[in-house]
Amino acid sequence: MLLSWKPGLPLRLLLLLGPLCPCSPGALAELAPAEDVVVLVFSTERPVHLVSPAFLSFTIDANLATDPRFLTFLGSSKLRTLARGLSPAYLRFGGTKTDFLIFDPKKEPTFEERSYWQSQVNQDICESASVPSDVERRLKLEWPFQEQLLLREQYQKKFKNSTYSRSSVDMLYTFASCSGLDLIFGLNALLRTADLHWNSSNAQLLLDYCSSKSYNISWELGNEPNSFRKKAGIFIDGLQLGEDFMELHKLLGKSAFKNAKLYGPDVGQPRGKTVKMLKSFLKAGGEVIDSVTWHHYYLNGRIATKEDFLNPDVLDTFISSVQKIFQAVEETRPHKKVWLGETSSAYGGGAPLLSNTFAAGFMWLDKLGLSARMGIEVVMRQVFFGAGNYHLVDENFEPLPKLVGTNVLMASVKGPDRNKLRVYLHCTNINHPRYKEGDLTLYALNLHNVTKRLQLPHHLFDKQVDKYLIKPSGPNGLFSKSVQLNGQTLKMVDDQTLPALTEKPLRPGSSLGLPALSYGFFVIRNAKVAACI
Repeated sequence: MLLSWKPGLPLRLLLLLGPLCPCSPGALAELAPAEDVVVLVFSTERPVHLVSPAFLSFTIDANLATDPRFLTFLGSSKLRTLARGLSPAYLRFGGTKTDFLIFDPKKEPTFEERSYWQSQVNQDICESASVPSDVERRLKLEWPFQEQLLLREQYQKKFKNSTYSRSSVDMLYTFASCSGLDLIFGLNALLRTADLHWNSSNAQLLLDYCSSKSYNISWELGNEPNSFRKKAGIFIDGLQLGEDFMELHKLLGKSAFKNAKLYGPDVGQPRGKTVKMLKSFLKAGGEVIDSVTWHHYYLNGRIATKEDFLNPDVLDTFISSVQKIFQAVEETRPHKKVWLGETSSAYGGGAPLLSNTFAAGFMWLDKLGLSARMGIEVVMRQVFFGAGNYHLVDENFEPLPKLVGTNVLMASVKGPDRNKLRVYLHCTNINHPRYKEGDLTLYALNLHNVTKRLQLPHHLFDKQVDKYLIKPSGPNGLFSKSVQLNGQTLKMVDDQTLPALTEKPLRPGSSLGLPALSYGFFVIRNAKVAACI
């Protein structure tokens, strides 16, 4: 089955190009009204921030392990091909269900898991991996029912404990390892003693098993502890949570994971009590974490509208949230790195017919641009595969649009367009065979209902630009679940082959045409920017 690229899946492949910025004289021949030509302003003397090579990362929701049979999906060669296209990246196994999963080393693997492992006997697990076709077919038929159960549990906020086996851990780790991803595993923080201290005995069992397999894993403890009372009737303050992380750090220090990374506390939106919890956590346990993690969603998925997804005022709400997090970190643990540990468009599983369509690409790209510009080192997209409407890959493993390099520069537009015409600039990824040090990548979002033409700064006006314009594919427009790149619908060639991402060269001196309600990348070649060399 051919896979259509959909707006949600990071076209990291495009992002790998790095930020872009191009124009060609031929575009001016299309004679746009003068008021729709917008002059760009670049500041390229020095990078404003440096993001991680794994800046664009993603998650597997822990709810997939509620019924471990469905973890067998991770053996799909198609899923691994898609995930490999996003490498280097972190893969976070976390989410609400993190705190309701219990490791049982004596639990037998499911029939589906056994079938998968038996099919891999005497074969290279990464080269030959594929779920037996009859098993995959049956699981796909059953998945919609499981998805409804998971969403109902989430809406009702009535969560039950589930157990997972050694085989489940193996399946998750193998998927990450074979896809070139660094696994971050979320441990259950709701296992508590009578005096509400964290009970680490189950974590110890998992650490012992993973040590015996020589797995290379980073760790988290808990998910959105600010909402534990709502989810489980237990209140844990920031001080206690900090002590719990100190306890986990000691456990790691006594195991094969003494050099493993530890991230947290994965708090939700930075509102009053959550900010207070974050500060007290950082004071008590912040020294043992490698990066501060927090979560962000713009909207409630049940009531979000198309207008919300295209509203620049909604997009700008992210800025104040980031500022609150950085302020809390600077007051308690100055210079500690900040990550977006989980994020997407709308909470509650996403907004139906929006979070998994082209329309969601505006929020995603803008969030990536703002995150890089404001100093967030890593952004983890919720979710690669799982229940809801914000997944990057649907139940048929069809990718639903990743896009940016590591050196972050400043770009803006002159005039009143800055709200609905949003531009971001990076050094182009030097690992791309077509581009070299000193090249620039600009990416731009046009929220206007008319075409806008971007004019490069004067000193770059004569440079050749490669355009990567992304528009919806098919008759559904903004609601399309497929995208086209420079007029060609993106489809996987086969289960092991991602589509070629072909640029459209623009003549030197051209303006950069950006149609109404579209987004695109422009690579400015031979820019020779010193900050990118």
